[in-house]
Amino acid sequence: MKHRTKIATAALAALSMAGCLDLSEPAPFDPRGLQGSSRGATVNTTDRPRQPLPTTLESPFGGKNGRPATRPGIDDNAGVPLGTEPTIRMSLQEVIQRCVANNGEVRVAGYTPAIDQTRVTEAEARFDPTLFANTGVDRRSGVDPFNVTGLGAVTYSAEGGVRQLLQNGAQIELRYRSALVDIPDGGGIDGDTPYQNEVTVQLQQPLLRDFGNEINGARISINRNNQRISVMEFRRQLEETLSETERTYWQLVQAEREVRIAERVLQRAIDTAFIIGMRGVDDVTQAQISQSNASVQSRRSDLIAARSRVRDLSDQLKRAMQDPTIPTASPIVVLPAVPPIEEPVKFSKDETLAQAYENRLELGQQQLRVNNADIASDVAKNNLLPQLNLNVTGGLQGVDGQWINATADQFSLDSDNYSFQVALQFEIPIGNRAARAIYQRAMLQRMQAIEQYRSIIEQIQLDVNQSYRDVETTWDQIAANRAARFASADALASVERRREQGEALNPTFVQLVLDRQEALAQSERAEAQSVSNYNIAISRLELSKGTLLRYNNVLIEEEATPFVKTFGTMGR
Repeated sequence: MKHRTKIATAALAALSMAGCLDLSEPAPFDPRGLQGSSRGATVNTTDRPRQPLPTTLESPFGGKNGRPATRPGIDDNAGVPLGTEPTIRMSLQEVIQRCVANNGEVRVAGYTPAIDQTRVTEAEARFDPTLFANTGVDRRSGVDPFNVTGLGAVTYSAEGGVRQLLQNGAQIELRYRSALVDIPDGGGIDGDTPYQNEVTVQLQQPLLRDFGNEINGARISINRNNQRISVMEFRRQLEETLSETERTYWQLVQAEREVRIAERVLQRAIDTAFIIGMRGVDDVTQAQISQSNASVQSRRSDLIAARSRVRDLSDQLKRAMQDPTIPTASPIVVLPAVPPIEEPVKFSKDETLAQAYENRLELGQQQLRVNNADIASDVAKNNLLPQLNLNVTGGLQGVDGQWINATADQFSLDSDNYSFQVALQFEIPIGNRAARAIYQRAMLQRMQAIEQYRSIIEQIQLDVNQSYRDVETTWDQIAANRAARFASADALASVERRREQGEALNPTFVQLVLDRQEALAQSERAEAQSVSNYNIAISRLELSKGTLLRYNNVLIEEEATPFVKTFGTMGR
């Protein structure tokens, strides 16, 4: 295994925390401003002039006397060589570090846990106390048969208090009301305008439906589970992003090797064509010259494609990193700085599967979904019960021409100005069909969630089996392709010795030389691909185990508030 150092880097913590805690007005959306770095990165770039297409047979391997004037170079008409643009070599650890810190998809996913945390707070806020206050004026007509205060009396009232829903389902309310009754024609108490003060305490307690902490806290529990699910979903996005980034990195390693292979095989073809051309028209025919020239041009095309693929993969890495200092549009070419693993990595099949069961986020997410279904079924079962509420109300009243005296009368121990009321309220729909249907749906959804859990277990087994087999297969392919390369190199050397010993360069022998050169290049390409696939397979196995972040020393921590906080410690 590769040596790992630890380099701590914070990412997404500020993003998630700011999304939840900063209630200030956000800055206006400026789409053109967000394009600034990309636009600036392309200011100094210029398009390379396009060469004209050939219209006749042109060969650089023959002059007027039938011999080439100069030996062509491999970079002639083969695109832009690597290294001509600004180039940065990066290790995999540095690429992953920048990806964790800057990748847009990861940053977008980092908002979701913080958003879901606000839903938890919203559900908890149902049990927060509520202050209320009311004022009003009430004038009764003289023809009102229920007007006991007097003809044309006007009542000025104000009340305030606090109410709260308790977690067991009860609602308690404390309110204080003071009213001034203005009675015309000298009515009232001793000629004074009377004050009526009242303090009331009211309790409504469900006894069957909606009773209990678990039932009334169900929404909080479900939202907390959903917040944990979103944290795991953030982790899934991070894992997939890092897996694709690592795949791109090893493909870039392979692509750069293929450029060197294409350069070598092109150079061999140029050397062969130059030797044939130097023999002159008396020793070789136009067929051999055209035969070698066709091979040169075909391999030049392969080199152009190989160089372009390196730049494409470099752009993909820049897109994954989204580092503001290296925009995707910049001409900078990112190249690998570390070689791939070319040694056997041992895994235990049983241990690998056990780690997958312990670490795969899909299982954790589905367990939380099953728990949500359990909570929902408990609530639905409770809803089958009839509504039976106990209402208890008590109050103290005081009446006097002076407000202070009315208040004193209200709380006097000798006063009988109190009231008390106890009541039961019962209600149930006939047939109760809606509650029964909801309960049946909740039970079906619970069974569906459990079946989904079983299905995920089977999928994890498939992922582990295939990933484990890919590691073994790609390692065996490295051995086979390396042996094939040795054999192809020996075959080419044997043919080259025959040429050096003076064997005639007839069309058959020329084709044999070119074929052996191409066979060696194909063996080298196959070996490079198998090495790249082996490193990708190791990464995919870690992904199937659910340990890819740990493998890359990336830690996700959930704090007490639980906002997402990501720390990366890279150094594979």
